[in-house]
Order: sequence, then structure tokens, then C-alpha cells
Amino acid sequence: MAFQLGKSLAAQRGMSYWGWLFVIAVFGFGLTIVSKMGPAYIDAHFVEEGLQTLSKQSAVRDMSNSEIKRELDRFFTINNVRGEPAKAVKIIRGADSTLVSINYELRQPLFHNVDVVMKFDKQLNTAKPELCCEPLVDLEQFRKRDEY
Repeated sequence: MAFQLGKSLAAQRGMSYWGWLFVIAVFGFGLTIVSKMGPAYIDAHFVEEGLQTLSKQSAVRDMSNSEIKRELDRFFTINNVRGEPAKAVKIIRGADSTLVSINYELRQPLFHNVDVVMKFDKQLNTAKPELCCEPLVDLEQFRKRDEY
């Protein structure tokens, strides 16, 4: 009986030094990833929120391109969205709708020579405002069409 008690206590010692070191390293790596990528995803959330706010305005179709950009810039300024999302606003006018697209790519250095590339594509089509923020139109087809 005493032999079994000693054996079970030895099996319950806990983690070793290397076990704790591994746990701390994994936690530190996760924290680094969140701290580097988190702000980009927060900005993407506010970009989506800005497009949703714009979609709720009834006269978006009648607004000029500069008025649409001004409304988005105002929203981005209030929510501290800077850099690529604010520069990437593109407006395409169609016969029956207006497409507001915010398509951008961010490259964030993670450590040493490893970068994380994050792509964001948010669109508002005034013909289908209920489908706001999901990319419905491939903008490459417009770019290719405009090249010819």
C-alpha cells in the first residue's frame, strides 16, 4: 500500500521546467500575433461599420464621389482608422447602382524576416444595401475592361 501511495504522488509532480518554458513560449507567441494583427482587424471592423452606416443613408446614390468619401473620412476620423483603409476607397458608378469598394492589403512584420499579409475587401452596392460589406463584384473585371 505504501509503495502504491509513493508511486501515485510521484506521478502528480506537475510540469517540469521545460513544460513551463514551452507553455510560456506558446503564450508569448500568441500574444505577439494578437498584438501585431489585432489593430488591422479592428480597423477592418470599423471599415465595415462605416459602409453599413453609409448604406442606411437614403441618398447615397445621389451623393457625389467626394461627398461619399467625405462621409467615410469623417467616420474613419472619429474611429481612428488611418492608413490603407482610408486611402483605398474606390467608387464605381453603374446605370442602376453605385459601388463603394474598400479593397486593401496590409503587410505586418511579425519577427525577423517573417511578415503576415492580411487582405480586406469590403463593398457596398447601393442596389443591394442589405448585402453590405461582402465583396459582390470582382473589381479586376473593371480594371481589365478599362485597360482596353
